[in-house]
Amino acid sequence: MPDTTCYRVSLDIGVLDQKALYASAVHHATDPGTLLSAVETLPLLTDDGSIDVRACLATLLDPCAPPAGTEIQNATIDPL
Repeated sequence: MPDTTCYRVSLDIGVLDQKALYASAVHHATDPGTLLSAVETLPLLTDDGSIDVRACLATLLDPCAPPAGTEIQNATIDPL
C-alpha cells in the first residue's frame, strides 16, 4: 500500500501472576463476543501442562480484528 504509514507500538509487560494471566486469556478466548475460536485457542495456552505465557499474551493483546482503518503488519512476543 503506497499511501500507508507504518508505526511501531511497543509494550514491555511484567507478568506478576501466570495463573491470573492464563485465567484472563481463557476468559477472553471463550467470551461469546470474541472473534477467537476457543477450540483453536485454548490448546495453545498451555504447553506440556505448563502455562504458555507468550500464547496467553498474544490471546489478550494481538487482536483478531485490528482497529478500523488499520492492518497489523507484524506482531512478536518475546521475553526480554
